[in-house]
Amino acid sequence: MKALAAQARTLLERWGVAPTHASFVESIAKAIPILSILLTLIVTVNGISSGNPVQPPALEQVRTDVVNKINYERGNEGLLTLSPELELHTAAQAIAQRNADTISEEDVPDPEGNLVVLQQNLPYANTNADTIVDRFLNSPKHAKLLLANNYEAIGVGVAYKDDRAWIVVEFTQLAGDSVESTE
Repeated sequence: MKALAAQARTLLERWGVAPTHASFVESIAKAIPILSILLTLIVTVNGISSGNPVQPPALEQVRTDVVNKINYERGNEGLLTLSPELELHTAAQAIAQRNADTISEEDVPDPEGNLVVLQQNLPYANTNADTIVDRFLNSPKHAKLLLANNYEAIGVGVAYKDDRAWIVVEFTQLAGDSVESTE
């Protein structure tokens, strides 16, 4: 362990970092095995060592996680949770697939006036509920829609093309309170 600490100290000094506390170097020395394991895991997961391409996350898992994350955020605001609805999932999935196929996000018609649609695309390596929902919440316009109190149900669609994921989240509202949004 002392040899590893000495090597770490030498490298830090070579990089222009002069540690002022021996415990700092010891902490780094203790972290190196853990970092090595994490790096190995990342390399394995990404398929670099085997030559296999990275697989995008499964639709059902992303869908469930996004619904749960949205309901969590709504709960933090004292809002009711939304029920996932198969019809909305199917409609959102069709829009997400169309977006992926055309590499664009188009306006979604709402003849009944009770639908809110949020859309985004991102690298599929970032296709997780935290990233997806946080991106919506970081936009004041989208956060306002995501946290509206008058929704009845939710549907989520995710489609992949090349290295991108196309996300569509649909909410139904009480008639007369609808506003459509796309990003």
